Amino acid sequence: MKATYAHTMLFASTMQLATLISSVAAQSVKAFNDSLSNHNNFIVANGYGPERWGCSFVKTQVHQSGEGTTITIGKDSPTKPYSCGELIYRQANMSYGTYSIEMIASKTVGQVTSFFLIANGDTEIDVELTGLDTKLGWMNVWHNNQQNPVSVELPFDVSTDWHSYSFDWYKDHIVWWVDGDMVLNRSDIATTPPDRVSYKLAINSWAQVQPEVNIDWAGKFNYPPDGEVPKAHFRNMKYIPRVYDSKGNIVSGGDDSKSNGANLGGNNKKKSNAEISKSPTGALAIAGIGMVAVAFAFTILF
Repeated sequence: MKATYAHTMLFASTMQLATLISSVAAQSVKAFNDSLSNHNNFIVANGYGPERWGCSFVKTQVHQSGEGTTITIGKDSPTKPYSCGELIYRQANMSYGTYSIEMIASKTVGQVTSFFLIANGDTEIDVELTGLDTKLGWMNVWHNNQQNPVSVELPFDVSTDWHSYSFDWYKDHIVWWVDGDMVLNRSDIATTPPDRVSYKLAINSWAQVQPEVNIDWAGKFNYPPDGEVPKAHFRNMKYIPRVYDSKGNIVSGGDDSKSNGANLGGNNKKKSNAEISKSPTGALAIAGIGMVAVAFAFTILF
């Protein structure tokens, strides 16, 4: 009986420790808040762009300032009619959580202003604004090489002032928010789990010269004849991780972001073990407890 009890204790402690380590590993993508006033945390795309677009990425079209980032459309692409810009956050392997940004979209027909999470060739979650109708927002999910866009009517012109756009990515659904108000909740489109593919977070602005889908959502881009440079503005990109335990329950990053997707501040709840483990000392402390439990089990056994 003693040996059986000790083995049971040892197995339980080992499993607890494995779950803990998994939870700590899930925190490897940290929360962040980047003003976009510089590009130290980003890769500036250069020299390529999707075949179907009317532009390729050229780094000179991405501009930083104290106000954030501006992406312009130019005419200096070596391969396409126009040049455009994209910023990719350097941290790969993004995961479930709340993603938010503030944007002023371009008012030029055919220019798209985008904030998105992408696993190339697999899944993509988008917020897209276009100059064709500046009182619409397009919330989109790509999966299995098919996009599923939904247009949302907005009570303002997206090209005249700063507004907050965010999405909450859960295991089984996605919620989009504009200025803190929920505008769309979808559970009908699957997304590939982040432990199977690598997701990256990005912003871009690009020019459409031929239709992508069977709806005229962006219009055809023509460079403004008055010489005004088409531009889109971005600032305050934010992320809060959402952590699940081994049973699929949310242990952090759930309640607050679900009640208000634009509020990326802290909360007054008691911290869970997963939240404590965000800090190296917290992670080591909890891991130490697990190791003590394992050592105790060995003592009982022997």
